Amino acid sequence: MSEAVLKVSGLTIAYDREPVVEDFSFTTYPGQLIGIVGPNGAGKSTMIKALVGSLEADLGDVWVKGVQGKKARKLLTYVPQRGSVDWDFPVTVYDVVKQGRYGKLGLLGRMTKKDREIIDDALAKVAMQDFAGRQIGELSGGQQQRVFLARALAQQGDIYLLDEPFTGVDAKTEAAIVEVLRELREQGACVMVVHHDLSTVGEYFDTVMLMNKRLIAMGSTAEVFNKENLRNAYGGKLAIFDADAMAVAGQGG
Repeated sequence: MSEAVLKVSGLTIAYDREPVVEDFSFTTYPGQLIGIVGPNGAGKSTMIKALVGSLEADLGDVWVKGVQGKKARKLLTYVPQRGSVDWDFPVTVYDVVKQGRYGKLGLLGRMTKKDREIIDDALAKVAMQDFAGRQIGELSGGQQQRVFLARALAQQGDIYLLDEPFTGVDAKTEAAIVEVLRELREQGACVMVVHHDLSTVGEYFDTVMLMNKRLIAMGSTAEVFNKENLRNAYGGKLAIFDADAMAVAGQGG
């Protein structure tokens, strides 16, 4: 097996002394496309935010490619929930995607021809090259999500963390995002996606992480995404389960 790219041990995060993520440990590897699944309040987004450093964990250790701390966080590429972004800020699509190159610039901080080519390629991969000069506030929800994915692609990272990228987007955008994520996996990246639509888990992800504050199960989707583990994760919130079709409807989040 390849060497681990992300290792989390004993991660615990509490709000007002109430654990939201508790004693959470897992390891990921190159070439994985991982769905993070669990009910509302399971701590999925909180766990992602702790990994990227936007909130502090109470306990636990995180290693990214064997390093910890701020240096490790710089190796993670994060796509936040669309609702957490100020879309009224006067900035163009191109400028947003250009932000993905800032951590890669040299000492003088100047964009090179190669940087511009990477930005153009990222826009093309999400079919937003014709909107490069458009203000982000003028875009539809699906277009805004494509722009944030393009910014992530411009970073050319090895580990991608996406927080509910399919929320509020149209079917065409969702299919386009899935295609890009699969391409990243084929290139050897590790991609982790907070996801709430249980009916598409089996189709989208080769690995699934089921959680409800604690880690319920993690492994290949074919082995882990089953009736027993889902009931352990969702409890009484699980509304419908079709074991044969692996189609599930419940409360995501």
